[in-house]
Amino acid sequence: MKIKKNGYICLRNAVAYRQTGFTLVELMVALVIGLIIILGAGQLFLMGFQTFRQIELLSNKQAALTFATETLIRDIRRATDVDFDNGALTVAFTNNSDMSGCSGTVVRVYRLSQAAISANEGWSLNMGQECESAPSNAVFEPLVTAFNEDGFFAEEIDDGVWEISFQLMAGRNDETDSFTFNAVNRNQAIE
Repeated sequence: MKIKKNGYICLRNAVAYRQTGFTLVELMVALVIGLIIILGAGQLFLMGFQTFRQIELLSNKQAALTFATETLIRDIRRATDVDFDNGALTVAFTNNSDMSGCSGTVVRVYRLSQAAISANEGWSLNMGQECESAPSNAVFEPLVTAFNEDGFFAEEIDDGVWEISFQLMAGRNDETDSFTFNAVNRNQAIE
């Protein structure tokens, strides 16, 4: 016989309490489902972050390569004298508002830094310039980073045609990226 008495259900002299709230099993199932959702969201965040870092690394390499290439091509094209010796590319050209206070020839030297800037940045391509003479070590400034230790080389392959080679830092799969391009000295090309 069921008799309700003060919120209790009585069954043949046994008292059963009315259940309110979650049971332990329901709570554990909810926690497991929540944990799976949080782990999935964390995995998506981590994948997005890794993709962002890879794209950022590739963008930095592309920017370094583009800037270095454009700078060297511009100077080699208008140069009166170009020489590569001991890892340094020396370019001399008539001053065209490139260097204030110099009425004659500007001499620029491009070379890699003597040590890596950092493990993430690699070696930098440095440039120094002086009026009428090669610059001293004190006047070299970094242009761009992301190069390997021996990642800069130039060679004159024909009269006035220079082959410039860059080797950029290793990427995610530890393979270095090598790029070679040609720059033509206009003064020698029209002779």
